[in-house]
Amino acid sequence: MTLASRSTQQVILAVGVGILLGCVCGAVVIGAMVAPDLVRAALAPSPTPTFTATRVIYPTITLAPTASRTPTSAPIPTATPITPISATETITPTITRLPSPTRTPRPIVQHFMLGRPVATSIALANPLTNPDPVYLYGTTRRGDLDVHHGEEFENPMNTPLYAVADGTIVTAGSDAQPICGDDGKTVCGRDLSPDYGGYYGKLVVLLLERAYSGQRVFALYGHMDKVAVSVGDKVKQGDLLGEIGMTGVALGPHVHFEVRLGVNDYAHTRNPILWMTPLPGRGALAGRLTDAKGALVRGARITVSRADDTGNPLATETYSRDRWPPVNSDDDMGENFAMPDLLAGDYIVRVQGQQYAARVTVEEGKLAFIELGQ
Repeated sequence: MTLASRSTQQVILAVGVGILLGCVCGAVVIGAMVAPDLVRAALAPSPTPTFTATRVIYPTITLAPTASRTPTSAPIPTATPITPISATETITPTITRLPSPTRTPRPIVQHFMLGRPVATSIALANPLTNPDPVYLYGTTRRGDLDVHHGEEFENPMNTPLYAVADGTIVTAGSDAQPICGDDGKTVCGRDLSPDYGGYYGKLVVLLLERAYSGQRVFALYGHMDKVAVSVGDKVKQGDLLGEIGMTGVALGPHVHFEVRLGVNDYAHTRNPILWMTPLPGRGALAGRLTDAKGALVRGARITVSRADDTGNPLATETYSRDRWPPVNSDDDMGENFAMPDLLAGDYIVRVQGQQYAARVTVEEGKLAFIELGQ
């Protein structure tokens, strides 16, 4: 390397060092001038930004929701359709259903047109077997027997039987063959029962002289031992018709007594209690037991006891249509139970298995009627 080139390098190096020293000195001077302001700014208290921050929060508290409160008028239209009459209209049907048609008192149509098939003196001596209250019309002795289409008067063999009203004998003899109906060729009972000489055995059917509501009324005497009349005979109430026996399907001596309305056959029976005049000092009771829909309840046990707690309660069961030719309620009253010859007075009627009880007054010579519901 030459002397000239070495001196040139030294000059360049000196210039670079000078520039570098100048920058450092300038930075020191500028830093000294700015540093106090930076220090003051760093040490200054920060409340100022906090106050500006709270000012920013207050606008969020003045909720734009107040504008959204105007939409609360939107629910008001939805409430308006609910408040008007549609709400009261839903209550009206329940009020109109309270007076149920089945609870409407029915007219008591009394038609005691018949006397007794046995002498009144015999019936008065033992009213609890004339008729037998255990096997009344429509009952089954709690399921032990077929549905009963009449009443049983249990008396010794050959007890005399009498006409219950004025009329004409239309059937007399044994029902081992069909002898009932207008043509004399209809089965008298449920079947012919040839092994027993007929269902009712020896029998008599009396057509009453007096009709009821334009319909013929028939009285049937079954299980007789002797028949003392013939078809076509005219009789007066109290005339002798024959004697009690146990022919046909019978467990012991008695007369099976039926009332038939309109047609002389097994399917047109009615409850004899509603037709037979009560014994002196006594009356009869009939009633309806229906379910919540107003339909007749079958097979319910009804007890009847004196309100003064004297005497033992009597019991029966309710009836309605059955699988054989049906038993029938009265055309006007529509009953499904009845009890004969109750001493005049007040009674409590109960349905077994229910809390419900009703009070009824039985008057001498009259029919009392009661409505019961479940």
